[in-house]
Amino acid sequence: MRTEMSRYENPTPADLSADVIIVGYGPVGQTLAGLLGRAGHRVIVCERRTGRYETPRAGHFDHEIMRVFQSLGVADEVARIADPARRYEFLDPDGTVVSRLPRDWAAPSGWDASYHFYQPELEDVLDAAVRRIPNVEVRFGAPVVDVRQGTGHVDVVLEDGESLRARFVIGADGANSTVRSLSSVGMTDLGFQADWLVVDLLPTPGAQQIDIPDTGQVLDPARPSHMGRVSGRYFRWEFMLVDGDDPVEMVQPERIWQLLAPWVSPGQGSLVRQTVYTFRSIVADSFRDRFVLLAGDAAHVMPPFLGQGMCSGIRDAATLGWMLDLVLTGSATDDVLEQYTAARRPHVLAYIEESVRIGTVVCETDPARAAERRHTLAMSTEMPPPFQPAIGGGFRAGDALAGRLAVQPTLDADGQGAQRSDDVLGHGFTLLTLSEPDGRARVLLQELEDEIGLRAGVIGPTGLTEIGSAFTDALHAADVVAVVVRPDFYVFGSAPSPEDVADLLIDLRSSLVKE
Repeated sequence: MRTEMSRYENPTPADLSADVIIVGYGPVGQTLAGLLGRAGHRVIVCERRTGRYETPRAGHFDHEIMRVFQSLGVADEVARIADPARRYEFLDPDGTVVSRLPRDWAAPSGWDASYHFYQPELEDVLDAAVRRIPNVEVRFGAPVVDVRQGTGHVDVVLEDGESLRARFVIGADGANSTVRSLSSVGMTDLGFQADWLVVDLLPTPGAQQIDIPDTGQVLDPARPSHMGRVSGRYFRWEFMLVDGDDPVEMVQPERIWQLLAPWVSPGQGSLVRQTVYTFRSIVADSFRDRFVLLAGDAAHVMPPFLGQGMCSGIRDAATLGWMLDLVLTGSATDDVLEQYTAARRPHVLAYIEESVRIGTVVCETDPARAAERRHTLAMSTEMPPPFQPAIGGGFRAGDALAGRLAVQPTLDADGQGAQRSDDVLGHGFTLLTLSEPDGRARVLLQELEDEIGLRAGVIGPTGLTEIGSAFTDALHAADVVAVVVRPDFYVFGSAPSPEDVADLLIDLRSSLVKE
C-alpha cells in the first residue's frame, strides 16, 4: 500500500462523499481508517455512539498486530501503554501450574510475541493517529439505518436522514453489525457457547502487590476461571457461569469479591467493570457483498481463550487496506477483492477452532474429565509450537512459503544502528532478496514500483546488513533466495534462485494489476 500521502493524491469524484465509508470506530475501524487515510484516500467514519466507547473489552494483541501499528506510525506510542505478556499458564484448582503455552519466543514480526493492554488507552493512541490525517472525517452520533448498493457505489443513510455515497462501505460495527444485517451475507454458528462473568480491577496505589500470571486459566470443574494482567495498570478475572448461577446476582460487588478472594482483597483494588458475556463461535459465510465488506466482529466472533478476536479484526483491516488501495488507485479491478474472503475466512476459522479447542479444556465441568485433561497437560514433555496458521488465499500457488507470516528482519542501514526493515524500506509490497536481482527482474521491479509501489531490499554483503540472522535463516531453511511480502506481512511467494525472481514478480503482477 502507498503510505506516503505525497506519492498519491486521490481526487474523490464530485458525486461521492468519500472513497470509503467505515461504519464503526473501535480498533478495527480506527486501524482501517488510518491505513486508508495515510494512503491518500478520503474516508468518512460513522460511529453510532455519541462518543468513544470507554469500556475495556479486548486485552491482548500479538507481534503481528504490533507490526500493523508500526505501519501506522504509532508502535512506539502503543509500546508505552502495552506490556509484553510472557506467562500463559494452565493451573490446577489450587493454583499449581499444570502447563504453559509459549509466549516468550522469537516472533517473526520483529516485536515481542504478545502484549497486554487496556483498550481505552489503545483507542486513544489510534484515535489521535486518525485525527492527524486531514482526509479522514470521524462522525460520532451517526447511526446507519440503510445501505443501498448501486452501480459502482454505495449509499449510506444515517438516522437523521442524511445520505452519504462512497465507492465502498466497510462494516466494522461489531457482532450486532447493522451493515451486515442490511447485506445479503449469512452467518454460520460453529456451536461454542458459554456465559462468563468478566471483572476488571484497578489496583490501589501502595496496597499489597497482586501476584498473578500474565495469563492464567484455572482448570477447576466447579468454576472454570481466567485471570490476567491488562497492561501493568489493570487486572482482569473471568468466571464461567455454571448451573444455578443467576447472571444478575453474579455481577453484584459482594459476589464478585467472594470469587476474587483467592487472589485479591477489596483493599488491594477497586472494580472498574463487571458484566456477563456470552462467548460464541460465529463466522460470516462471506466477508464481501459487492461493494460492502465486513471486518472484525461484524465478520467473525470467537471465544477469547487465545486472545485473537481483536487481532483477527485488525488483520482484516490490514488486508482490506491494501486491496482497497489498489482498486481505488486504479491499479486493480474490483476482482482483487475476491481474494479478501479467500484469504481471511480460512485464517479466522483456524483461530476459532484453536480457541474452541483450548476453551473445551478450560470449560470442562465434569470432575473426572477435568482431572484427566489436567493430567494429560502435566505429562506433556514438549511445548506446542506457536499457533500461526497460513492465510487461505491471495498468494502464489504451490509455493512453500506462500501464505505464511513473513519475518521482519532487523537491519543496520548505512551504519545507523538497529532498525526494523519496514522503517528502512517503507510499508507496502516488498521484495526481499539475498542477492542482487538480474536485469530482467530489475526492469519488472521498476514497473511494479510505478504500478503498486513495490519496493525492494537486498540483504547481504552487497546490500543491507542484517543484525542477527532470523530472516536469512528462514530463507535458507526454505531453500529460497527471495520473497515478496504483501502489505499485510504475509508472503505472496518465493524464488529458489536469482533467475527465478523475475517469474515471481510476473506472478505478482498477474494476481493484482489491471491489464
